[in-house]
Amino acid sequence: MNHLNEITTHIQRLPENLQKEVLDFICFLEARYSFKSITQHNKQLTDEEIEQACGILQAPHGITLEQMDEVIKKRGGSL
Repeated sequence: MNHLNEITTHIQRLPENLQKEVLDFICFLEARYSFKSITQHNKQLTDEEIEQACGILQAPHGITLEQMDEVIKKRGGSL
């Protein structure tokens, strides 16, 4: 069994949400090592497209560490 068949066998056993994680990781590897995805037809991805494809999220606004600590304490936790 070659690697592609072995990968396919394992992926088919995973639930759909984990299959999406595998796809995100493949996108990350393609971007990191500059591989061209078959579906991209030699199109260079922008940083924004790579971040979106790989699940990198950004908050719409920033907060301070003090604000984070305050929220954590309100919820019964501590740093």
